[in-house]
Amino acid sequence: MTDADRIMLVVPARDEYARTVRLAAAELAARAGMDIDGIDDVRMAVEEAFVFAAERAAGDELSFTFLVGPGSVELTVGSLLPGSSADDTQDRGERYARFILETICDEFELIDDNGFCTLRLVKRAVETP
Repeated sequence: MTDADRIMLVVPARDEYARTVRLAAAELAARAGMDIDGIDDVRMAVEEAFVFAAERAAGDELSFTFLVGPGSVELTVGSLLPGSSADDTQDRGERYARFILETICDEFELIDDNGFCTLRLVKRAVETP
């Protein structure tokens, strides 16, 4: 992505901070020129990404890096533990989050890197004819 602004948020890996990240993401999507539906998609994707990441947090904090350019928002959430839950409830929750993220986002990637994972999402504005 070229001509993108980089914004980083580091928040405690606790549910009460999901709203903070979600509101920031909605503002960034608006700055990228997305319409209301695109902004809502980004907001929902960030909510699911927060839940997904909070369950895999390698520490007490989560780091969200946004790259915001004309018509797109890219989100990277890093330093996550790989998923290896034996708990079926958590596994179902993770499968649901992945389903939502794969459906809403234009790109969804879970990158394994030396025992840690990075979640990468991209949402692009819908081009109007």
